[in-house]
Amino acid sequence: MCSALTVKNSRRLSLRRAAAYAGLCLGAVVIAVAVFILMFGDMILNGYGKGKVERAFAKAHPGCALHIGKLDYSVGADLLVAEVVTLSAPTMTLKVDRISLTGARWARFLMGTAALADVLAKASLEATNLDVEFPQAHYGICCAGVRASVPDSELIAEGTELRPLAGDEAFFATHDFRTTRFHAVVPECKVLGLAYGELLQGRSYRARSVHFSSPSLDTLTNREKPPKPFVKIPLMVHEALASIRQPLQIDSLSITNGQFRYCERLAVGADPAVVTFGEVSLSVEGIANRGEPTAILKLRGQGNLMDAGTLRVLMTIPVNSPDFSLHYSGSLGAMDLTRLNAFLEIAEHTRIKSGSAQEAAFEIDVNAGQARGRVRAIYKDLELALLDKQTGSAKGINNRVTSFFTNVLKIRNSNAPDASGSIKEGVVNYTRKLDDEFQAFVWFALRTGVLDIISH
Repeated sequence: MCSALTVKNSRRLSLRRAAAYAGLCLGAVVIAVAVFILMFGDMILNGYGKGKVERAFAKAHPGCALHIGKLDYSVGADLLVAEVVTLSAPTMTLKVDRISLTGARWARFLMGTAALADVLAKASLEATNLDVEFPQAHYGICCAGVRASVPDSELIAEGTELRPLAGDEAFFATHDFRTTRFHAVVPECKVLGLAYGELLQGRSYRARSVHFSSPSLDTLTNREKPPKPFVKIPLMVHEALASIRQPLQIDSLSITNGQFRYCERLAVGADPAVVTFGEVSLSVEGIANRGEPTAILKLRGQGNLMDAGTLRVLMTIPVNSPDFSLHYSGSLGAMDLTRLNAFLEIAEHTRIKSGSAQEAAFEIDVNAGQARGRVRAIYKDLELALLDKQTGSAKGINNRVTSFFTNVLKIRNSNAPDASGSIKEGVVNYTRKLDDEFQAFVWFALRTGVLDIISH
């Protein structure tokens, strides 16, 4: 009996020794791996690891090349840093000075058992000095910094600029027909409630809110060149949304303290006609390309027109409409109308010699591309002068005679309520032309009502 007990205890002791030995071996392996990573991690990252990633990218994207600079990984901070990353493709090039990534599930990534969305489910990324160029489009985008947090569902971009790759003359020289040059600066763009999982899987684009702080947009159209031959009907808002294949949903988009400058030039090197909007605030709700038949996109905005009068606009657009339909209304506060001469004298060869608006309002319905509505305006002392197209002067005898008959016979110099309170209202009646872009259609329709008011 004692012998059996001794054998039993001996076996238990052997198992304990074996378990202890196995634990020591496993610990030794872990320590060895840790030491190996600490001693040779840089060699692994910047040799085998980096090369494998670059080759895999080239294989998955023929014609493209990814080059990664020095890599550094901090085990304690779980921080991977890449210095100078460049990506070259047939239609674009991208360079980033520094990218840092934390919280990635590296074990799942290395084993190849998880999708990218799962690997980055707890990750946060920071990138500095991004520079993207699109040579075929002649534009580039630079950004001082981007911060993205998957757990917090947010994306913040700072110091973003959209710019032409060359000056105005070089830019317009690359186009045979009339075009518009854009230059935009966005000090900060903040996206909250971003559905990273669906985005990384390519399933949808969804966010709770997008906000632009103090953006500016400057545009210049070269009217000295002929318009591009009409070949394709421009997309209206609902059509542009419907053209996006993946579901899109942004609950709200907003702009605060924006600046907008629209310019047209009639000759190379000539001063452009200018319209400005300052202190622009804008909110858009219900941006989507899916939804109920009654779903609408609602826009509210206001800005300071030519630093002279406050313009307010409210617009609603059916998201799932089978045709081009919308409703928009707005108002303009008191304004010295001669402030519009910065645009009218050059673009329309017309000068407002005098005139002031007390108030104006409009309301327009669009159904199947047909705009109808009303414009109401109270103004006084409106006097116009027609300018010579060559000299820009109103002094020629023909211009003086034409201006005289324009003011006496055609122009309603004042419009105010009579004793009974009635006032002439302008009638809006405009049918969309095939080559009308959205913003042009909105203005052309409104303009019919404005011209109807000031005409006898």
